[in-house]
Amino acid sequence: MIHKKKKYYSVKIRSLPFATLFSAIKRTVKIKYILIVLLFGILSCEKVIDVDLNDSNPEIVIEGNLSKFPLLAEVKLSKTRNYFGDSFGEKISGALVVIENELGESYELEEIDEGLYISFNIAPEQSMLYNLSVETGGEIYEASSTLQKRVRLDSLNSIYDNGFAFLDEGYIVRAYFTDPADIKNYYRIKIFENDILKNEYDDFMIFDDRLIDGQHLEITMRGNVFDIDDNVSIQLISLDKSAFEFYNTFRELININPSTAAPSNPISNLSNGALGYFSVWSSDIKSITISE
Repeated sequence: MIHKKKKYYSVKIRSLPFATLFSAIKRTVKIKYILIVLLFGILSCEKVIDVDLNDSNPEIVIEGNLSKFPLLAEVKLSKTRNYFGDSFGEKISGALVVIENELGESYELEEIDEGLYISFNIAPEQSMLYNLSVETGGEIYEASSTLQKRVRLDSLNSIYDNGFAFLDEGYIVRAYFTDPADIKNYYRIKIFENDILKNEYDDFMIFDDRLIDGQHLEITMRGNVFDIDDNVSIQLISLDKSAFEFYNTFRELININPSTAAPSNPISNLSNGALGYFSVWSSDIKSITISE
């Protein structure tokens, strides 16, 4: 097992007492890669992971995304493949892929590459339910998702960190936003370095607002270090509950033993035993160029 320096994230909630907040989050939120200020989680070895499909399950993997910001409907169909990293499995062509809203308006996605189906014609509306239908190999797979309200990033900044122990020295980025009060929110954060998505499993960051409802947040991408002139983009994605549950169980499975494949399948909102998810989401993205 090769030990590498790990990436960690810290969240600072300005209006809550530190001790109370940390204790509560430690009990319930279970965000292993989101740390409160300078507290660190559990170390594990970096390794690209194959999702393990049980023998009784079908091999199809469906990754369906419908977004408003940016405007895009994209569905990827494949058999088993690595979720993280750059490795892909067998792609599925010739499927009928349709997205329909609750008003009965339907859109057929076009296959523009093997196993990749897209449309730029669907403009999702907030709080509206959308249904995905995939027909392939004589089987039909369906899932539904509802568009959540877009949450905007307030700002980004960068600071130089001297590093210590297992953390590298370099520039780190902090993001700021306010969680909408009295609304259940589920988030995912993606980090792009010079327009390239950082997509290993220890770059994976999700959380909800069970204990931070309505608070102003400072999120530090601690452990992701950058150099002068690097362009860094932070994307804040607002998920619905079903997509969050998929990502959350996926994360828990790979954290059981990051050096091996997941022993079972994550929760999916897809019917007919398909692995994967369908998510309608909105996002906000901001960029910063690292400077002294």
